Amino acid sequence: MTKNEAPKTQLSRRGFLKGVVITAASIPVVAAGCSPSEHVPPPQTGYQSAPPPPLNPDVPLAPTTPPNMTMLRTFTAHEARTVDALTARILPGTPDDPGAKEAGVVTYIDNMLAYQEGFVESTYREPPFAQIYDGETPPEEETSFQTVWVAADQIERYGYQSNLSPREVYRLGVIAVDAYARSKFEQSFVMLDEDQQDSIIEDMVSGDAQVGFDQIAAGSFFTVLRRHTAEGMFSDPAYGGNRDMVGWKLIGYPGAQRAYTEHDILTETDIPRAPQSLAQLHAFSPGEYSGSYTVLPVSGSEEEFPVHHDHP
Repeated sequence: MTKNEAPKTQLSRRGFLKGVVITAASIPVVAAGCSPSEHVPPPQTGYQSAPPPPLNPDVPLAPTTPPNMTMLRTFTAHEARTVDALTARILPGTPDDPGAKEAGVVTYIDNMLAYQEGFVESTYREPPFAQIYDGETPPEEETSFQTVWVAADQIERYGYQSNLSPREVYRLGVIAVDAYARSKFEQSFVMLDEDQQDSIIEDMVSGDAQVGFDQIAAGSFFTVLRRHTAEGMFSDPAYGGNRDMVGWKLIGYPGAQRAYTEHDILTETDIPRAPQSLAQLHAFSPGEYSGSYTVLPVSGSEEEFPVHHDHP
């Protein structure tokens, strides 16, 4: 990255972090969704979330899988590259200043979509679907049984609003992004340079992207991408994203800690302890001191009910 490019990256990152908490939104759908598939898809071919280094003909290939190679569970290789490129422009970064690509956000999304088509819980997917309105009362025009009007500030109560599953949203979304990219630049999204990719995303946000977005609105697909970029960047690494806890380091979050000492709380540093994941939590037996990473007293311990040995 050149010095001229750095401010743009930082501004984009700052804008993303300021709006990182994204409320649930309806996904306008024009056509009926595909027939859902209830089984978990088989793994696809490997995908590299970062370009491999140039091959030296004098050096034999290593027999092991490169660390940046991920076995896909849902996406095809092209879908993975496209989603990786989209999220990388939503939250850009470099190896020295990691963003969505470096954090492995695409792996988080791929893992998420492999479970129940991307739903984390049972979800009602039959009409009528909620349609938001602004103002005191809903529009007076006649609507079909497919729609129920809901005030904009109440939409969060209605949950997921689409007859498409999250997996189908990504399938159609990638196709739509490529179709629009070809209509504007005569190439698929992953073949464009960063400025061209940014212009595609700007058109999605503004609503100017129309070509290709027949079954899902461009703005709605961007909302899904942005929310999942945040989840993949800042969730526990166990889910596939937040690689090396770069997201937590970026926002100063210490991760999974069992407790804090008084010294931790009063320290002047932003992060009293280095971030750690759920997998790094230290195991210990209740009531037994096992190091500075656990804080006593715990239930049933002598520290909770001290024994005074100076009395008979």
